[in-house]
Amino acid sequence: MTDRLAKNNPLLLAGVFALVVASVLGLTQLGKPRLVQGRALAGETKPATAEPSVPPRPRAVYRLADHPLLVAPATLPQVTCQLPRFGVRDDQLAAYYTAGVQCLDQAWAPLLEKANLPFEAPKLDASPDLKDGPCGEAPTSEQAVAYYCGRNRTIYMPTTRLRDNGGGDAPATHLATLSHEYGHHVQALTGILRAADVKITDAGEKTPAGLEMSRRLELQANCFAGMFLMSASGRGSVTPQLASEAEQDFQYALEESPEHNAHGTAANQAEWASLGFKNNATTACNTFAAPAGKVA
Repeated sequence: MTDRLAKNNPLLLAGVFALVVASVLGLTQLGKPRLVQGRALAGETKPATAEPSVPPRPRAVYRLADHPLLVAPATLPQVTCQLPRFGVRDDQLAAYYTAGVQCLDQAWAPLLEKANLPFEAPKLDASPDLKDGPCGEAPTSEQAVAYYCGRNRTIYMPTTRLRDNGGGDAPATHLATLSHEYGHHVQALTGILRAADVKITDAGEKTPAGLEMSRRLELQANCFAGMFLMSASGRGSVTPQLASEAEQDFQYALEESPEHNAHGTAANQAEWASLGFKNNATTACNTFAAPAGKVA
């Protein structure tokens, strides 16, 4: 009877019921995921690798006195020229000029590439006679024995003129002329030639201002020639004597009348070639920053 009373006791039954409910709830909580407080931590990752910087494409700079090549010194490396034996026949002169251009390429290419300026080898026309071309009517023998055309990047070295009116049988004179014309090619590649041509056109080719700008171009080409002659002196086919004679050859330039003076006096031509030869630095060839008297 006592057991029956216990089983039927309402209070006891309520307590048992509460215990069962609590047990069920506890089991339910154990089955739920726990909320973990804190911050998310990223796994170890490699640092982002920066894309390699690509240098800007070489471009010509259309400036003059403040051209990068003329405000920061750059020097030509020593080069070894393998020139053929000099002779005055048309084929011998053409071979001499061809080898000379190849050596000039070896000197100027690394300098321009280091300065992030474009480089390409010039074309060479060593025909016996000059013909009209992209730059217009060919100059007469009284106007020029050789010339450079920027429109087709060609050095014209007519063998007949250079033999009869230019250098004769003196290899130093031929080398000086070729080095000067190559100097104009350097001006074309760097943008200097076009920048100067704009000013010449604006002023008028035969005006005092136009002629002065022409002289600054021509005298700088002499200076660039002097730089090359120094870089090649004493190696390969260019002996110190040949290089020195070529550098000094500029003093024998013909004088032009004031109204046609596009190249400068013989004294100034010699002076600028000497500056390039002695310094082998582009900053020494900044004719565009020189006073007027130095480019007369």
